[in-house]
Amino acid sequence: MKQIALVVQRYGKEVLGGAETLAAEFAKVLKSEYDITVVTTTAKDYISWENYYEEGESFENDVKVVRFEPDFERTQYFHELNRIFLNGINTENFYRYSDAEKMLWRKNTNSIPISFQEELIKWQGPYSSKLYNYLTLNEDKFDFIIFFTYLYPTTYFGVDCINDKKKIIVFPTLHDEAHAYLPIWKKYRNCKLFFLTPEEKKLAQSLWGNLNGYVVKYGIEDKGYKYLNLNSNNEDLKEKYLIYAGRIDPAKGINDLIENFAKYKKEYPNSKIKLKLIGKLAMDLKSDKKHGIEIIGFVSEEEKYKLMSEALALVLPSPYESLSIVVLESFMVGVPVIVNGACDVLTGHVNRSKAGFTYRNYNDFKNAINKLLNDTDLNIKMKEEGRKYFLDNYEWTKYKENLLKILNEFE
Repeated sequence: MKQIALVVQRYGKEVLGGAETLAAEFAKVLKSEYDITVVTTTAKDYISWENYYEEGESFENDVKVVRFEPDFERTQYFHELNRIFLNGINTENFYRYSDAEKMLWRKNTNSIPISFQEELIKWQGPYSSKLYNYLTLNEDKFDFIIFFTYLYPTTYFGVDCINDKKKIIVFPTLHDEAHAYLPIWKKYRNCKLFFLTPEEKKLAQSLWGNLNGYVVKYGIEDKGYKYLNLNSNNEDLKEKYLIYAGRIDPAKGINDLIENFAKYKKEYPNSKIKLKLIGKLAMDLKSDKKHGIEIIGFVSEEEKYKLMSEALALVLPSPYESLSIVVLESFMVGVPVIVNGACDVLTGHVNRSKAGFTYRNYNDFKNAINKLLNDTDLNIKMKEEGRKYFLDNYEWTKYKENLLKILNEFE
Protein backbone atom coordinates (compact mmCIF):
# COMPACT_ATOMS: atom_id res chain seq x y z
CA MET A 1 0.00 0.00 0.00
CA LYS A 2 1.35 3.41 -0.96
CA GLN A 3 2.15 5.83 1.86
CA ILE A 4 1.13 9.45 2.36
CA ALA A 5 2.29 11.89 5.05
CA LEU A 6 -0.08 14.68 6.08
CA VAL A 7 1.75 17.60 7.69
CA VAL A 8 -0.39 19.97 9.75
CA GLN A 9 0.30 22.35 12.64
CA ARG A 10 -2.20 20.73 15.07
CA TYR A 11 -4.17 17.50 15.05
CA GLY A 12 -6.55 15.74 17.41
CA LYS A 13 -10.20 15.39 18.34
CA GLU A 14 -9.88 18.35 20.73
CA VAL A 15 -8.52 20.60 17.98
CA LEU A 16 -10.92 23.02 16.31
CA GLY A 17 -9.88 24.74 13.11
CA GLY A 18 -10.58 24.75 9.40
CA ALA A 19 -7.25 23.43 8.12
CA GLU A 20 -7.04 20.92 10.96
CA THR A 21 -10.52 19.63 10.15
CA LEU A 22 -9.52 19.44 6.49
CA ALA A 23 -6.48 17.30 7.38
CA ALA A 24 -8.57 14.97 9.56
CA GLU A 25 -11.17 14.55 6.82
CA PHE A 26 -8.44 13.96 4.26
CA ALA A 27 -7.04 11.17 6.41
CA LYS A 28 -10.51 9.68 6.76
CA VAL A 29 -11.08 9.76 3.01
CA LEU A 30 -7.76 8.18 2.05
CA LYS A 31 -7.00 5.69 4.85
CA SER A 32 -8.73 2.82 3.03
CA GLU A 33 -6.55 3.35 -0.05
CA TYR A 34 -3.25 4.59 1.41
CA ASP A 35 -1.15 4.09 4.51
CA ILE A 36 -1.56 7.48 6.20
CA THR A 37 0.84 9.11 8.68
CA VAL A 38 -0.09 12.46 10.21
CA VAL A 39 2.99 14.54 11.11
CA THR A 40 2.19 17.32 13.56
CA THR A 41 3.13 19.05 16.80
CA THR A 42 2.17 18.47 20.42
CA ALA A 43 0.29 21.79 20.53
CA LYS A 44 -3.47 22.17 20.86
CA ASP A 45 -3.71 25.95 21.27
CA TYR A 46 -2.95 28.02 18.16
CA ILE A 47 -2.17 31.16 20.16
CA SER A 48 0.51 29.87 22.53
CA TRP A 49 1.60 26.58 20.88
CA GLU A 50 2.22 25.17 24.35
CA ASN A 51 2.59 21.39 24.68
CA TYR A 52 -0.64 19.49 25.23
CA TYR A 53 -0.28 16.07 23.62
CA GLU A 54 2.50 13.60 24.37
CA GLU A 55 5.38 13.54 21.94
CA GLY A 56 5.74 10.37 19.88
CA GLU A 57 3.58 7.94 17.91
CA SER A 58 -0.05 7.06 18.50
CA PHE A 59 -3.02 5.71 16.54
CA GLU A 60 -6.20 7.77 16.36
CA ASN A 61 -9.20 6.54 14.36
CA ASP A 62 -6.94 3.96 12.73
CA VAL A 63 -4.53 6.65 11.55
CA LYS A 64 -0.89 6.84 12.66
CA VAL A 65 -0.05 10.19 14.25
CA VAL A 66 3.51 11.34 14.97
CA ARG A 67 3.83 14.42 17.18
CA PHE A 68 6.86 16.61 17.89
CA GLU A 69 7.33 19.37 20.42
CA PRO A 70 7.68 22.93 19.11
CA ASP A 71 11.09 24.49 19.81
CA PHE A 72 9.40 27.36 21.66
CA GLU A 73 6.03 28.80 22.53
CA ARG A 74 4.85 32.07 21.03
CA THR A 75 6.44 35.01 22.81
CA GLN A 76 6.22 38.80 22.83
CA TYR A 77 9.02 38.76 20.26
CA PHE A 78 6.58 37.52 17.62
CA HIS A 79 4.06 40.23 18.50
CA GLU A 80 6.76 42.87 18.10
CA LEU A 81 7.79 41.45 14.72
CA ASN A 82 4.15 41.37 13.68
CA ARG A 83 3.63 44.98 14.81
CA ILE A 84 6.59 46.10 12.70
CA PHE A 85 5.34 44.12 9.72
CA LEU A 86 1.74 45.40 9.87
CA ASN A 87 2.85 49.00 10.40
CA GLY A 88 -0.63 50.12 11.40
CA ILE A 89 -2.63 47.77 9.14
CA ASN A 90 -5.86 46.66 10.84
CA THR A 91 -6.04 42.94 10.09
CA GLU A 92 -9.69 42.61 11.14
CA ASN A 93 -10.69 45.30 8.64
CA PHE A 94 -8.30 44.36 5.83
CA TYR A 95 -11.24 43.16 3.73
CA ARG A 96 -12.54 46.73 3.70
CA TYR A 97 -9.42 48.02 1.97
CA SER A 98 -9.81 49.14 -1.63
CA ASP A 99 -7.97 47.43 -4.49
CA ALA A 100 -5.64 50.44 -4.68
CA GLU A 101 -4.85 50.18 -0.95
CA LYS A 102 -4.15 46.46 -1.31
CA MET A 103 -1.86 47.12 -4.28
CA LEU A 104 0.09 49.61 -2.17
CA TRP A 105 0.29 47.07 0.65
CA ARG A 106 1.59 44.48 -1.81
CA LYS A 107 4.25 46.93 -3.03
CA ASN A 108 5.30 47.57 0.57
CA THR A 109 5.59 43.86 1.43
CA ASN A 110 7.79 43.29 -1.62
CA SER A 111 10.39 45.60 -0.06
CA ILE A 112 10.59 43.63 3.22
CA PRO A 113 13.84 41.60 3.49
CA ILE A 114 13.39 37.84 3.13
CA SER A 115 15.24 37.33 6.42
CA PHE A 116 12.63 39.42 8.27
CA GLN A 117 9.73 37.61 6.60
CA GLU A 118 11.14 34.22 7.57
CA GLU A 119 11.84 35.37 11.12
CA LEU A 120 8.20 36.50 11.38
CA ILE A 121 6.87 33.15 10.17
CA LYS A 122 9.28 31.16 12.33
CA TRP A 123 8.28 32.93 15.55
CA GLN A 124 4.61 32.89 14.69
CA GLY A 125 4.95 29.16 15.34
CA PRO A 126 4.73 26.28 15.62
CA TYR A 127 8.37 25.79 14.68
CA SER A 128 9.70 22.27 15.38
CA SER A 129 13.23 21.21 14.47
CA LYS A 130 12.36 17.62 15.36
CA LEU A 131 9.46 17.65 12.89
CA TYR A 132 11.68 18.97 10.10
CA ASN A 133 14.34 16.38 10.90
CA TYR A 134 11.70 13.63 10.71
CA LEU A 135 10.60 14.82 7.27
CA THR A 136 14.20 14.93 6.04
CA LEU A 137 15.00 11.43 7.31
CA ASN A 138 11.74 9.80 6.22
CA GLU A 139 11.04 11.41 2.84
CA ASP A 140 11.84 8.16 1.00
CA LYS A 141 9.09 6.28 2.87
CA PHE A 142 6.32 8.38 1.40
CA ASP A 143 4.86 8.59 -2.08
CA PHE A 144 3.32 11.98 -1.30
CA ILE A 145 3.83 14.54 1.48
CA ILE A 146 0.80 16.79 1.78
CA PHE A 147 1.07 20.08 3.72
CA PHE A 148 -1.92 21.96 5.09
CA THR A 149 -2.15 25.76 5.27
CA TYR A 150 0.29 28.15 3.64
CA LEU A 151 0.72 30.34 6.72
CA TYR A 152 2.54 28.23 9.32
CA PRO A 153 6.19 27.16 9.70
CA THR A 154 5.21 23.48 9.49
CA THR A 155 4.43 24.10 5.81
CA TYR A 156 6.79 26.96 4.93
CA PHE A 157 9.94 25.31 6.32
CA GLY A 158 8.60 21.77 5.92
CA VAL A 159 8.51 21.83 2.13
CA ASP A 160 12.21 22.71 2.12
CA CYS A 161 12.95 19.39 3.85
CA ILE A 162 11.72 17.41 0.84
CA ASN A 163 14.28 16.93 -1.94
CA ASP A 164 11.91 15.32 -4.43
CA LYS A 165 9.55 18.23 -5.11
CA LYS A 166 7.26 15.99 -7.18
CA LYS A 167 6.13 14.38 -3.92
CA ILE A 168 4.90 17.66 -2.43
CA ILE A 169 1.24 18.74 -2.41
CA VAL A 170 0.16 21.89 -0.57
CA PHE A 171 -3.37 22.79 0.55
CA PRO A 172 -2.88 26.57 0.99
CA THR A 173 -6.33 27.29 2.51
CA LEU A 174 -5.56 30.80 1.32
CA HIS A 175 -7.73 33.84 1.92
CA ASP A 176 -7.34 37.54 1.27
CA GLU A 177 -5.57 38.70 4.43
CA ALA A 178 -2.64 40.98 5.09
CA HIS A 179 -0.08 38.19 5.64
CA ALA A 180 -1.00 36.52 2.33
CA TYR A 181 0.74 39.36 0.49
CA LEU A 182 4.24 38.41 1.68
CA PRO A 183 6.31 37.46 -1.39
CA ILE A 184 7.97 34.49 0.35
CA TRP A 185 4.84 32.38 -0.31
CA LYS A 186 5.63 32.42 -4.04
CA LYS A 187 7.87 29.41 -3.52
CA TYR A 188 4.70 27.31 -3.32
CA ARG A 189 4.35 27.80 -7.09
CA ASN A 190 6.91 25.00 -7.43
CA CYS A 191 4.57 22.55 -5.67
CA LYS A 192 1.34 20.89 -6.69
CA LEU A 193 -1.44 22.91 -5.08
CA PHE A 194 -4.87 21.71 -4.00
CA PHE A 195 -7.52 24.41 -3.73
CA LEU A 196 -10.92 24.19 -2.09
CA THR A 197 -12.74 26.65 -4.35
CA PRO A 198 -12.20 28.41 -7.69
CA GLU A 199 -12.00 31.71 -5.81
CA GLU A 200 -9.10 30.46 -3.69
CA LYS A 201 -7.19 29.39 -6.81
CA LYS A 202 -7.86 32.77 -8.46
CA LEU A 203 -6.52 34.59 -5.39
CA ALA A 204 -3.38 32.43 -5.37
CA GLN A 205 -2.77 33.17 -9.04
CA SER A 206 -3.17 36.90 -8.45
CA LEU A 207 -0.64 36.85 -5.59
CA TRP A 208 1.80 34.16 -6.72
CA GLY A 209 1.56 34.12 -10.53
CA ASN A 210 1.37 30.99 -12.70
CA LEU A 211 0.99 27.82 -10.66
CA ASN A 212 0.19 24.12 -10.81
CA GLY A 213 -3.18 24.00 -9.09
CA TYR A 214 -6.26 21.80 -8.86
CA VAL A 215 -9.66 22.64 -7.38
CA VAL A 216 -10.40 19.46 -5.40
CA LYS A 217 -13.26 20.91 -3.32
CA TYR A 218 -14.16 19.15 -0.07
CA GLY A 219 -16.29 16.26 1.14
CA ILE A 220 -18.79 15.89 3.97
CA GLU A 221 -20.57 12.68 4.90
CA ASP A 222 -24.24 13.29 4.17
CA LYS A 223 -26.05 13.37 7.50
CA GLY A 224 -28.47 16.03 6.35
CA TYR A 225 -31.21 13.59 5.41
CA LYS A 226 -31.86 13.06 9.14
CA TYR A 227 -32.77 16.71 9.58
CA LEU A 228 -34.32 17.71 6.27
CA ASN A 229 -37.64 19.48 6.06
CA LEU A 230 -37.44 20.95 2.58
CA ASN A 231 -41.17 21.51 2.17
CA SER A 232 -41.47 23.53 5.35
CA ASN A 233 -41.40 27.29 5.28
CA ASN A 234 -40.70 30.00 7.80
CA GLU A 235 -44.27 29.79 9.12
CA ASP A 236 -43.61 26.21 10.26
CA LEU A 237 -40.66 27.14 12.45
CA LYS A 238 -41.26 26.78 16.19
CA GLU A 239 -39.23 29.92 16.70
CA LYS A 240 -37.59 32.12 14.11
CA TYR A 241 -33.85 32.59 14.48
CA LEU A 242 -30.64 33.10 12.61
CA ILE A 243 -27.78 30.82 13.59
CA TYR A 244 -24.04 31.44 13.60
CA ALA A 245 -21.79 28.39 13.86
CA GLY A 246 -18.04 28.59 14.41
CA ARG A 247 -15.49 30.26 16.61
CA ILE A 248 -17.13 33.22 18.34
CA ASP A 249 -14.29 35.65 17.74
CA PRO A 250 -13.94 39.27 16.52
CA ALA A 251 -11.72 37.97 13.70
CA LYS A 252 -14.77 36.09 12.40
CA GLY A 253 -16.81 39.28 12.07
CA ILE A 254 -18.87 38.73 15.21
CA ASN A 255 -18.85 42.39 16.26
CA ASP A 256 -20.31 43.40 12.90
CA LEU A 257 -22.92 40.65 13.16
CA ILE A 258 -24.03 41.77 16.61
CA GLU A 259 -24.17 45.38 15.43
CA ASN A 260 -26.26 44.54 12.36
CA PHE A 261 -28.64 42.35 14.33
CA ALA A 262 -29.06 45.04 16.99
CA LYS A 263 -29.94 47.55 14.26
CA TYR A 264 -32.50 45.13 12.87
CA LYS A 265 -34.16 44.63 16.26
CA LYS A 266 -34.22 48.39 16.78
CA GLU A 267 -35.87 48.96 13.40
CA TYR A 268 -38.30 46.09 13.95
CA PRO A 269 -38.94 46.14 17.71
CA ASN A 270 -41.91 43.76 17.44
CA SER A 271 -39.94 41.11 15.57
CA LYS A 272 -39.46 37.92 17.54
CA ILE A 273 -36.50 36.75 15.47
CA LYS A 274 -33.45 35.70 17.49
CA LEU A 275 -29.74 35.28 16.87
CA LYS A 276 -28.19 32.09 18.24
CA LEU A 277 -24.42 31.58 18.28
CA ILE A 278 -22.84 28.14 18.67
CA GLY A 279 -19.13 27.37 18.91
CA LYS A 280 -16.15 28.13 21.10
CA LEU A 281 -16.41 31.52 22.79
CA ALA A 282 -13.18 33.46 22.19
CA MET A 283 -14.30 36.97 23.19
CA ASP A 284 -16.14 38.80 25.94
CA LEU A 285 -19.72 38.34 24.81
CA LYS A 286 -22.79 37.42 26.84
CA SER A 287 -26.35 36.48 25.95
CA ASP A 288 -28.77 39.36 25.69
CA LYS A 289 -32.21 37.76 25.77
CA LYS A 290 -33.93 41.12 25.88
CA HIS A 291 -32.61 41.76 22.37
CA GLY A 292 -32.84 38.14 21.20
CA ILE A 293 -29.12 37.25 21.30
CA GLU A 294 -28.35 33.82 22.72
CA ILE A 295 -24.78 32.53 23.21
CA ILE A 296 -25.11 28.74 23.28
CA GLY A 297 -21.41 27.85 23.02
CA PHE A 298 -19.97 24.51 22.02
CA VAL A 299 -22.46 21.78 21.10
CA SER A 300 -22.27 18.24 19.72
CA GLU A 301 -22.40 17.65 15.98
CA GLU A 302 -25.90 16.23 16.30
CA GLU A 303 -27.14 19.28 18.19
CA LYS A 304 -25.39 21.58 15.72
CA TYR A 305 -27.19 20.02 12.76
CA LYS A 306 -30.50 20.09 14.62
CA LEU A 307 -30.12 23.78 15.46
CA MET A 308 -29.09 24.56 11.89
CA SER A 309 -31.98 22.66 10.34
CA GLU A 310 -34.56 24.56 12.40
CA ALA A 311 -33.08 28.01 11.66
CA LEU A 312 -34.40 30.58 9.24
CA ALA A 313 -30.85 30.90 7.89
CA LEU A 314 -27.21 30.40 8.76
CA VAL A 315 -25.46 33.75 8.97
CA LEU A 316 -21.70 33.97 8.41
CA PRO A 317 -20.12 37.43 8.85
CA SER A 318 -16.53 36.26 8.35
CA PRO A 319 -14.69 38.15 5.59
CA TYR A 320 -11.87 35.58 5.46
CA GLU A 321 -12.75 32.09 4.27
CA SER A 322 -11.08 29.67 1.86
CA LEU A 323 -14.04 27.23 1.95
CA SER A 324 -16.45 27.51 4.94
CA ILE A 325 -17.49 24.07 6.06
CA VAL A 326 -20.44 25.47 8.03
CA VAL A 327 -21.97 26.94 4.86
CA LEU A 328 -21.76 23.51 3.22
CA GLU A 329 -23.27 21.91 6.33
CA SER A 330 -26.11 24.42 6.22
CA PHE A 331 -26.81 23.49 2.61
CA MET A 332 -26.59 19.83 3.60
CA VAL A 333 -29.47 20.23 6.06
CA GLY A 334 -31.43 22.37 3.60
CA VAL A 335 -31.06 25.82 5.15
CA PRO A 336 -30.28 29.05 3.23
CA VAL A 337 -27.33 31.27 4.15
CA ILE A 338 -26.69 34.98 4.65
CA VAL A 339 -22.96 35.66 4.21
CA ASN A 340 -20.44 38.48 4.09
CA GLY A 341 -20.25 39.61 0.46
CA ALA A 342 -16.72 40.92 0.97
CA CYS A 343 -15.52 37.31 0.93
CA ASP A 344 -15.21 36.07 -2.66
CA VAL A 345 -15.39 32.42 -1.58
CA LEU A 346 -18.69 32.88 0.24
CA THR A 347 -20.07 34.97 -2.62
CA GLY A 348 -19.11 32.17 -5.00
CA HIS A 349 -21.03 29.59 -2.96
CA VAL A 350 -24.14 31.81 -2.96
CA ASN A 351 -23.95 32.59 -6.68
CA ARG A 352 -23.44 28.97 -7.70
CA SER A 353 -26.00 27.50 -5.31
CA LYS A 354 -28.69 30.20 -5.57
CA ALA A 355 -29.38 29.30 -1.95
CA GLY A 356 -28.69 32.46 -0.03
CA PHE A 357 -27.83 36.12 0.14
CA THR A 358 -24.68 38.20 0.42
CA TYR A 359 -24.51 41.46 2.32
CA ARG A 360 -22.04 44.32 2.45
CA ASN A 361 -23.99 46.67 4.69
CA TYR A 362 -26.92 46.78 7.09
CA ASN A 363 -29.54 47.32 4.37
CA ASP A 364 -28.41 44.17 2.55
CA PHE A 365 -28.51 42.27 5.85
CA LYS A 366 -32.00 43.55 6.67
CA ASN A 367 -33.37 42.82 3.20
CA ALA A 368 -32.07 39.25 3.29
CA ILE A 369 -33.84 38.54 6.58
CA ASN A 370 -37.09 40.12 5.40
CA LYS A 371 -37.13 38.22 2.12
CA LEU A 372 -36.73 34.90 3.93
CA LEU A 373 -39.41 35.86 6.43
CA ASN A 374 -41.94 37.10 3.89
CA ASP A 375 -41.42 35.07 0.71
CA THR A 376 -42.46 31.48 1.37
CA ASP A 377 -41.81 30.27 -2.18
CA LEU A 378 -38.32 31.75 -2.21
CA ASN A 379 -37.57 30.21 1.17
CA ILE A 380 -38.54 26.71 0.01
CA LYS A 381 -36.71 27.15 -3.32
CA MET A 382 -33.49 28.12 -1.55
CA LYS A 383 -33.73 25.11 0.75
CA GLU A 384 -33.97 22.83 -2.28
CA GLU A 385 -31.19 24.60 -4.19
CA GLY A 386 -28.81 24.45 -1.21
CA ARG A 387 -29.39 20.73 -0.72
CA LYS A 388 -28.83 20.10 -4.45
CA TYR A 389 -25.63 22.16 -4.45
CA PHE A 390 -24.27 20.12 -1.56
CA LEU A 391 -25.12 16.75 -3.14
CA ASP A 392 -23.73 17.70 -6.54
CA ASN A 393 -20.47 19.20 -5.31
CA TYR A 394 -19.52 18.30 -1.73
CA GLU A 395 -21.00 14.93 -0.86
CA TRP A 396 -18.31 12.69 0.61
CA THR A 397 -18.24 9.84 -1.94
CA LYS A 398 -17.86 12.26 -4.87
CA TYR A 399 -15.00 14.00 -3.06
CA LYS A 400 -13.23 10.70 -2.48
CA GLU A 401 -13.59 9.63 -6.10
CA ASN A 402 -12.20 12.94 -7.32
CA LEU A 403 -9.22 12.88 -4.93
CA LEU A 404 -8.27 9.32 -5.81
CA LYS A 405 -8.51 10.12 -9.51
CA ILE A 406 -6.16 13.09 -9.17
CA LEU A 407 -3.65 11.23 -6.98
CA ASN A 408 -3.64 8.27 -9.39
CA GLU A 409 -2.83 10.66 -12.23
CA PHE A 410 0.19 11.89 -10.27
CA GLU A 411 1.65 8.40 -9.82
